[in-house]
Amino acid sequence: MTTSTRSATSFPASATPATGSSAPPEASVGRRLLVVLAVLGLLAVPATPAPGSPQGVRIMYLTFDDGPNPLFTPIVLRLLEQHAAGATFFPTGQTLNLFWGNEEVQDLLDRGHAVGSHSWAHHRLSELSQFDLERDLTRASSALEDRTGFPPTCVRAPYGLTDPRVQQAFEEMHLDIVGWDADPEEWSSPSIEEALAHVRKWEEEGMVVLLHDRKWQTIAILRALLERYGEEGWSFEPLPECIPESAEAVRSATRTAGDSPIGQAAPLWIDTWSVLGWAHDPDAPDGGLDVVVNIDGRPQVVGTTGDDGRFLVPMEAFGELEGPVCIWVRNQGPVREDAFLGCHRRDRQGG
Repeated sequence: MTTSTRSATSFPASATPATGSSAPPEASVGRRLLVVLAVLGLLAVPATPAPGSPQGVRIMYLTFDDGPNPLFTPIVLRLLEQHAAGATFFPTGQTLNLFWGNEEVQDLLDRGHAVGSHSWAHHRLSELSQFDLERDLTRASSALEDRTGFPPTCVRAPYGLTDPRVQQAFEEMHLDIVGWDADPEEWSSPSIEEALAHVRKWEEEGMVVLLHDRKWQTIAILRALLERYGEEGWSFEPLPECIPESAEAVRSATRTAGDSPIGQAAPLWIDTWSVLGWAHDPDAPDGGLDVVVNIDGRPQVVGTTGDDGRFLVPMEAFGELEGPVCIWVRNQGPVREDAFLGCHRRDRQGG
């Protein structure tokens, strides 16, 4: 598997952490933290905030092929949300065209997941003519770019099969090839213990797990993976090579007046636990969007976005929290959906 390094850009100190009448008394903690981070130069993060983990946490990359499926994909997303887990989705272009438009894909990205190409029609790419190969990959990339604002940066070949000609086509399209390390073999309808044994066999830090968001069996396997590996302190994150450097700018450029806001958030550990992120609403281009956090089931406005769209929420100000903390940004335009920026939690091993 080819990987790429996410480049960092400046994270300005104009984000507004936990301010306003509904902010907790300890809100000044966030302001002090923001200043300290700026002084130390630690506010340099990717343009798309990337999840961070305390030292020593093992990372697993969950990946889902062949979706989206109108029945199974929403269930997968809900399970990931419940466990504050990130993942990477590899939809086929033709399935994407059938079931998901711009809003659904932007919502996937808002939640902190990543997306990559899985070809247009799931053919064995090495068996296609050069013309059909290029056409298939171009259509798949266009389907994603039309919805995200950026061309995909990673690809998983159908069946994991490539040859030098296919690899050359990927390279010319600037697509990093993503394989997998562990396969629970959903196709064989294994028991949960059998599926977990397949994963345990190839267990290692940074392992990529192959799943498909189109089978009932996947739901039970995913739940077991999240519960058992989560209890062992693993962190579930999207593949870094599938996150483009310019995601914030190009995603924002896709929004027009009346569209719902978009954004992204990620946990940050620098001595204390915070959540930082960005949000863009075309109806409020100068920022000032309410950032809403669900604290133990109670939604609270904890701050607003800065004029650059950035925000930082110091979670330590809320004391000990049980379970994930979920974040929304309120829509400032016509009545439509707020932007759900996923659920986040401090690592179980501390941080």
